[in-house]
Amino acid sequence: MSVWLRSAGLWTSVLFVALLWFLLELQGVGAGEAARELWNGAFGSPRAWLATLRAFSPLCLCALSVTLAFRAGLWNIGAEGQLVLGALAGIATGLATNRVWLALLGGAIAGTLWAFIPAILKTYRGVPEVLCTIMMNFLALELLRALLAGSLQESSGQFLQSDPLPAAARLPEWSLTRSGGIHAGVLLTVVLAPLLFVLLWRTRVGLLIRGIAKSPATLRAQGFPVARLQVLTLSGAGALAGLAGAVEVTGVSHGLDTSIAQGAGYAAIAVALAARLHPLAVVPTALLFAGLASGTDSLQWIAEAPGLDRFALVVQGLVVLFVLAYLSWSGRRQRHG
Repeated sequence: MSVWLRSAGLWTSVLFVALLWFLLELQGVGAGEAARELWNGAFGSPRAWLATLRAFSPLCLCALSVTLAFRAGLWNIGAEGQLVLGALAGIATGLATNRVWLALLGGAIAGTLWAFIPAILKTYRGVPEVLCTIMMNFLALELLRALLAGSLQESSGQFLQSDPLPAAARLPEWSLTRSGGIHAGVLLTVVLAPLLFVLLWRTRVGLLIRGIAKSPATLRAQGFPVARLQVLTLSGAGALAGLAGAVEVTGVSHGLDTSIAQGAGYAAIAVALAARLHPLAVVPTALLFAGLASGTDSLQWIAEAPGLDRFALVVQGLVVLFVLAYLSWSGRRQRHG
């Protein structure tokens, strides 16, 4: 918790609440009532917790993906596309093999391969990874539509979606409400965060990964394979985002349609930056963002303000600007201090 308090996560929540209060006051909604409904919609009941945790898992995995890449100085904006590829591979593998672990593995491999392309272009051809990963997102969406209208379309051929996964290809659940429960992907997500922390801060490989962002020329001069490390790091980030897509289809939707691309890969950038790129701080920050999203969805019906869900996206953008400004300020203070 102390890690999270030292991150921007706490200040992010303060910023969100202040902006939300201002917007609600403009619409004539009492701030006290709004805060109560926001809390109830996010954490106030088992049903609210279920909605929050369902949004938490893909968001947290994508934020861990972004954290890994950014720690190596690689601006991976392609978590959204990697998630989509992971979902495609997860549903295809699950339907073909009837095995949930193979579906998860297939999703991770697909995300890895999808990130491998911009990694190679970045390290060996000098293509900026920001532009390349963004373009890969659009390619992933088009591939999703093409496959859902083709080989992955459901049996009747009437809808742009896949067949549902069989029970054996779904993640196990622990009942929370009559309408559903917590799937095992949430536990997997929470376990991966400390493992990523250990990798980055307790291993020689992690030291090299973090060193790439600070001084790649020094590492090259010492004979370290910087290009190979960049490719492996960005590919590993793709594996985490691809796993997020596989967890989503095996643990929540149990099928695939175009709604899989809801912006979790982009929101993950705000989560990772708000957590100051610290894997342990990513978990509570992702839970906060997931709770704010589910709470805002509930609040917009109570307050009769349908634009609040879009307002959450505005806040995410403000969070990115807020954290980048803070990092820029702290960096200048260290250089001149």
